[in-house]
Amino acid sequence: MGQKVHPLGFRVGLNGNYKSKWFVKPKDYSLLLFQDYLIRKNIFNYFNILNNSKNKKNLLDSINITDIKINRKFDQVYIDIYVASMNKVIFNTSGSNSDPLIKIQSNKIVDQLQRVLLKQVSSFNLGNKKVNNSSKIIVNIIESPDINTNAVFIAKCLIDDLENRVPFRRALKTILDTTQKQKNLAGVKIQISGRLNGIEMARSEWVREGRIPLQTLTANIGYYNDVAETKYGLLGVKVWVYKNKS
Repeated sequence: MGQKVHPLGFRVGLNGNYKSKWFVKPKDYSLLLFQDYLIRKNIFNYFNILNNSKNKKNLLDSINITDIKINRKFDQVYIDIYVASMNKVIFNTSGSNSDPLIKIQSNKIVDQLQRVLLKQVSSFNLGNKKVNNSSKIIVNIIESPDINTNAVFIAKCLIDDLENRVPFRRALKTILDTTQKQKNLAGVKIQISGRLNGIEMARSEWVREGRIPLQTLTANIGYYNDVAETKYGLLGVKVWVYKNKS
């Protein structure tokens, strides 16, 4: 029988790069790898608390993280946080939303996040190993271009609808109607598993528009999976997108 392979890990080095870029001695590799995991976990927790403190009317009112990339150079840690949209009220910026790369270096949220992460890095240790506590953390928040073709954002839009008790077929139709308008998107596939619409027996439903060539290594495939917490239990959501090469 065929074995399932993660679409992103399958293409690292061809169409995608590693989420973390750094070199270290073999004895310290596990230390920094686990530290990267904790950094990402703290970033997600920080923005979840921030989103819950707002009066969110829709998904675009919150800060949705689409990617986190970590680079290390000497004692400096560079963290690029990609978000679906920039909210001028939260970030207090005068930049234009038409600019796909809006970087924010000095504002209250970024400064506070840098302090939280620096405290985490400084106090981090794994067993008898300790990391250098003189690390300097630099955080950039960047707006992701073409969010309607981003697998992470599509999945979060679907999860938001499912958690708000929108029937799953209607939620899928809304997503597909939006993605079909994107010229640089060649295909999309969405799968939902669980007690759909509250039925007693769990099942899986999936829809596909266009092509999703998972066996083609050079295909520009995006993938994301997450769960929706509904009244009837957890629903698993998986999204694949196939983008045309620019």
